Amino acid sequence: MDDSTAKIYSATLEFLGKLAWPIVMLFALYKFRVQFGQLLSRLGSVKVAGSEWVFQTQIDNAPEPSKELKKTKLEVGADGFLNALSIRAAVAESGLLEADESVTGELLIFQTPNQRTWLVATDRHLFVLLDDEDTRRDSRLIQSFFDRARTLPLQCRISDGAEVVKFGSEDIWWYYSDHLFPKPGALKDAVTRLIKAGA
Repeated sequence: MDDSTAKIYSATLEFLGKLAWPIVMLFALYKFRVQFGQLLSRLGSVKVAGSEWVFQTQIDNAPEPSKELKKTKLEVGADGFLNALSIRAAVAESGLLEADESVTGELLIFQTPNQRTWLVATDRHLFVLLDDEDTRRDSRLIQSFFDRARTLPLQCRISDGAEVVKFGSEDIWWYYSDHLFPKPGALKDAVTRLIKAGA
């Protein structure tokens, strides 16, 4: 083996050696992608190299889905999430509305590549819906609901670098997206308009 062939051979081995760990990591991520996704969804938020991924976790005492909702075909849009009509239908078919209660509006407050959080107002209640693969599969979109009159006041703050909001009637903090509402006042104004629209 001459000197140039030995150098090429050595350089090739060195190059392949540097590729080995990234290939192993990519294979592991692919092989265990479901488990990694479940782990990340339980963590709440993760910061890596200056980037942050926020995951809204489901609440333990979310209302049980009704038989009607389980049968309802909700339409997923091109972005992989339910459209506004399907979000309204999820509330209308939930079995949680009173006989003459109707949906009056909806508001998207949280948007990431993996999740959406919506507020849906009726003439009596405000519903908090979490749209992701798990909640759609389990028909557990509705996470919370309360008397619309007890929505305000809103409390907004930063928690672990992410924007969160709490409604007057409950102690649960919900993520909201600053690209949708750059200032807390913008969110408060939008929620106020939502609950007053059907009044």
